[in-house]
Amino acid sequence: MKRFLVAISFALLGVSGCGDKPAPVAPAPPASAAPTTTDALGPRYEATLAEGIDFRKPGYPRNVLDVRGMSGSEPWGRWTDSTETRFTFSEPLPNSFVLEITGGAVGPNVGKPVGVKIGGQTKSFIFSADPFKTQPETQSVEFTSATPVYTIELQTPQLWRPTSADSRELGIALIALRVIRK
Repeated sequence: MKRFLVAISFALLGVSGCGDKPAPVAPAPPASAAPTTTDALGPRYEATLAEGIDFRKPGYPRNVLDVRGMSGSEPWGRWTDSTETRFTFSEPLPNSFVLEITGGAVGPNVGKPVGVKIGGQTKSFIFSADPFKTQPETQSVEFTSATPVYTIELQTPQLWRPTSADSRELGIALIALRVIRK
């Protein structure tokens, strides 16, 4: 019995018998190898706040922790699909910055103010045209905050259905969102 337990112990340690070499172990991946993971936000890519979110890509930058109120990616970008769309970042936004939003409005949201809430401040911008009929627009909104803020919230005026055959409820069309330090 004692000999059996010793054999089991050696097996667990990777040794097949007295005087034998340990069983080969697969090498560990290099510590510098970056994981290529896909999570609920899709495949991740590297981008600074200033490089921003490219909504034409299938995923989000690694510095984005959470997204609420966005549809899936399409070749041109993404739709907001809620009246409240939220982006939460892993790092605080700069104390003073310009938020650049590229996209457009369609249907009842053309010419209507879209709210932008950052910390305790709410400002707005207006997309004046359909980005599928004209060039997309880039709107800029300036913010200053004395306290760390990690979240950008967009408040779309209303949701709409593009056609009777399309059951989606859509808000505004987004192509890019950038945070540029002032």
